[in-house]
Amino acid sequence: MNHEEAKRHLDARNWTEAEKHLTLALGERRRSAKGRHELLVGLARAQRGQRKFTESEENLRQAADLAGNDHAMSMRALDELIELELDQSKYGDAQKTIEEIVRRENAQPKPDHARLAQCSRKLGTALLKCDRREEALQAFEQAVKLSEKAFGADHIETANGLAELGVLYREKGDHAEAQHCLRRALRIHRATSGPDSHEATQDLYHLAASLEESGDLDGAASEYERVLALRARQVGADRDQTADAQTRLAVLYLQAGRTSQARELLTQAIPVLERQAGSQYAFAIAALAQAEEQAGRPEEAKRWREKSPLATAQS
Repeated sequence: MNHEEAKRHLDARNWTEAEKHLTLALGERRRSAKGRHELLVGLARAQRGQRKFTESEENLRQAADLAGNDHAMSMRALDELIELELDQSKYGDAQKTIEEIVRRENAQPKPDHARLAQCSRKLGTALLKCDRREEALQAFEQAVKLSEKAFGADHIETANGLAELGVLYREKGDHAEAQHCLRRALRIHRATSGPDSHEATQDLYHLAASLEESGDLDGAASEYERVLALRARQVGADRDQTADAQTRLAVLYLQAGRTSQARELLTQAIPVLERQAGSQYAFAIAALAQAEEQAGRPEEAKRWREKSPLATAQS
């Protein structure tokens, strides 16, 4: 009963309850090495969720000892160890663990391409955290190839890898590749998660930004409009990213002479951006001042320019 309760709480991410039932299950009776290994890995995960990193690592060490030469058991313990190392920002250690998994997996008669794909994505994440962007890009490219082999070209795992890859290409300035990856990811996410899903909206947002940054302003405006239409229907949408999309679209509207629409978007975005008071807030204030100027309201334009963080800092 404790074992089943532990599984339920792990799935629900109720870490404290999961830890309690796993500890009870471990102490109930003699178990096989495989059964005890499963409980220890689950316990390590529950403790990691509570940031009990020392206890989690100790249980993974015991699980690794129990695994011996059993490949599947060893891999499960190492998979959890990667997550533990990433949560502690031990990116160098995580890279070594990933390399060990890849070495062992490739030595198998039939390597698990799904595990290798996940390892490549985690490696990409670790390399990004270390600001090794070119190597991270290669890791995500490899993850997509392995996902296609393991799951298929139209699987959600492949789409997730394509989305990450598209964002990296966008940051690099390779917009042709970025848009190719993001359009593929968007098509798959719409089919698998739904057209209004968070995943599809994220793909659309980055596609719009890439189009804007590559000079396709009409295409960007159309995609930003779709992003905002989706955001309006979503519960719990990212307000900061919505405000960013509103600001970007407002600037495109200003360039097209659509002043009133730009002003409406900016008055919605500015209260959200004001909480951060960062560069995007200053950018939105400047855009609204421009909109007021274009609308023939110079006094309002002056008032907004005086509210700018840059003006405040200078005074």
